[in-house]
Amino acid sequence: MARLFFTLYMGIIAALIGFLVLIEVFTTQLFYDFEEESTRRSLLAYVHLFEEVYELSGEEQMEASMLRTAKLESQILTVVTDASILERIEIKNMPDSSILLQSLEPDIDDGDVLYIRLSVNDKIYRSTNDTSSDFVKAAEILGQVYLWGFFLVTALTLAVWIYLLQRKLKMLESSSTAIANGDFSARAPMLAKHRVGGLNRSFNQMAERIEQLIASHKRLTNAVAHELRTPIFRLRCQLTMLEEDINSSSHQQFLQGMEEDLTELDQLVEELLSYAKMQRAGGGASFSAQIFLHWLLLQRPIMQRSCEKALRVLPGPSVEIEFDSRLLLRALSNLIRNADIHAKTQIELYSYIDSDYLVICIDDDGQGVPETDRERVFEPFERLDAARTRDTGGHGLGLSIVKEVMELHKGEVKVFTSPLGGARFALYLPLTSSSKT
Repeated sequence: MARLFFTLYMGIIAALIGFLVLIEVFTTQLFYDFEEESTRRSLLAYVHLFEEVYELSGEEQMEASMLRTAKLESQILTVVTDASILERIEIKNMPDSSILLQSLEPDIDDGDVLYIRLSVNDKIYRSTNDTSSDFVKAAEILGQVYLWGFFLVTALTLAVWIYLLQRKLKMLESSSTAIANGDFSARAPMLAKHRVGGLNRSFNQMAERIEQLIASHKRLTNAVAHELRTPIFRLRCQLTMLEEDINSSSHQQFLQGMEEDLTELDQLVEELLSYAKMQRAGGGASFSAQIFLHWLLLQRPIMQRSCEKALRVLPGPSVEIEFDSRLLLRALSNLIRNADIHAKTQIELYSYIDSDYLVICIDDDGQGVPETDRERVFEPFERLDAARTRDTGGHGLGLSIVKEVMELHKGEVKVFTSPLGGARFALYLPLTSSSKT
């Protein structure tokens, strides 16, 4: 991780330097002509002023004025006597009363030298920075302080910021390592000084979801082992009885019991596969918009076959919703089958609209579901009955499958007390946009 942050740090510094260079080049190209023209006009004003001094007081007073002005500007003024410079085409082409802002000497940078030609004599004057001047020295030092100070402050600020970010991510890394090592209760710190934006909250949500899934899978594994143990034990006992029983007339009884146990195992495996399929993303769902009441009337015979008691379907609103016909039929059949087990004589199905949802209710007149157990009944293999027999059936997966089906439909299932005295299971299915309007 240290290498990552060092690379980030150097990358930011390099990007900053590149940005400053780009700004320098851009401003130079854009504003150089304007700046040079402004400087040229100021200097030409001095040139005309010196020429007027020459006309009034002569050459000696003019040059004295030029020297004093140069000294005030921290410049050194000299007369060019070097023939190699005087013969340069740039000097020869200079008109009277003009200046040349260009270095003709390799050891002097452009911008640090100025050539002046006056109309009152044939001399060429050269003005350069006085490097011994306190002002020039102070300006150079101040420029260096500004430059290096900027980079130093920027570098320190970035170093502190990256260090703090590295500490925050290190804590997050420790939490992820703990989870990788099996400690699913590990969480990222949520104090403001430890948070990395919303990353800590998202990480904790992910960790909590993983912990719940692992715990759910453990419970499911234990429950499956428990559910399989009973029919397997019965099969083993009946096989033993078959081996020891010499009376062939008793064989049919044992064979029938084994057939029932195998059927129970087959149903358990089918429900497990259905539950696992529901938990996969999408669950193979295929949604389409249909008028629910029309669909319900077509499926009524199938749902009636899910129970032995009479199923009463009450008329409801004719609205269009998007749902998977196969999955919704499976959810309703599971609820009707569950109601058939616990109902005394009555099972009713009706629907109504509640805000943005179509609510489908299955009521029975059984013993109902205690309020404290209304969340637990949807857990896999959870049964409120103290015991289960082949007559009552079920493995505690039916309601879990209903919950998964509703989650795939972006809805939910709730348990209430039925007006019939038993339990009411209500499915909340979102309405389509056209149904809302």
